[in-house]
Amino acid sequence: MKSGQYLYHYCATQTAFAILQSRVFRLSALSAANDSLEGRVLGRVFAQLLTATGLPRGVVEVVSVIVDGYPESTEGFALCLSEKGDLLSQWRAYARDGTGIAIGFDPETLTRDFGPVNFGAQFFELIKVEYGEEGLRQTLAPFAEEVKGKFFKYGEFVRLNDGKTREYVLSALADRQKNLQSLFRGQREDAADLMSRLMKVLAPLHFRVYGTKPQSFHEEKEWRLLRYRHRVPLEEIDYFADSISVRPFIPCLMADPARQAIQEVILGPKHRSNINWMRAFLDSVGLSHVKVTRSKIESYR
Repeated sequence: MKSGQYLYHYCATQTAFAILQSRVFRLSALSAANDSLEGRVLGRVFAQLLTATGLPRGVVEVVSVIVDGYPESTEGFALCLSEKGDLLSQWRAYARDGTGIAIGFDPETLTRDFGPVNFGAQFFELIKVEYGEEGLRQTLAPFAEEVKGKFFKYGEFVRLNDGKTREYVLSALADRQKNLQSLFRGQREDAADLMSRLMKVLAPLHFRVYGTKPQSFHEEKEWRLLRYRHRVPLEEIDYFADSISVRPFIPCLMADPARQAIQEVILGPKHRSNINWMRAFLDSVGLSHVKVTRSKIESYR
């Protein structure tokens, strides 16, 4: 990314107002996103790579279902951002059909370490989303080769247990209260030890499942300020309710000097605020340095 280039978060006017006034934004649960394949692309591609290594079918099925189940046990909490600050599709999808606001963040400030009472590099990572499967294949190929190199010689040391379908195992992995030992069947005396070693090799993939999206989303040019958490109660996780569900989020405070992360506000093509009043509002909440502009998409009304 070029120096001085900002990343933009599109949102409704009320949401933008709350972020700017309180300097608190939410990392939202990606499992609640509008993409049904969120977190699912990696598992599918990794299974294809494992099959190509010649590993026994039973081992491939076990590894595949474990990795495919990571999104069920690990949640990605993220502030979703775009390289594009005035993109029609983003206004339509994420800013109430163009009536909202895009907040421009400085990526260098987002990744700076501000200490234990603030957000920063020690808590989150800023990642660029990959689109499509080609780049993902190159990223995952070393993992597939590592699995082959360490476990090929043991043959089919494990497989799914008799009568347990892939769909059943995925459902069981999602339900943390079920007995997981009944899902897999060891084929050797040292199968339990081999499984333990296998899980350690696969563990880093836990933290890659939310870094890839289908090619059809490539126009978004998305980045994510991301934090991974297992789906268990934690003090930092808060909750809110809409009309149909209860959802988790992680609140993030931009205390001084992190307020410099906010550098620009773009008013949507259908937004009606007086630009001078918007500047006065920003000044009143300690954000007088923030530039305010309007969308240049004049034909969209």
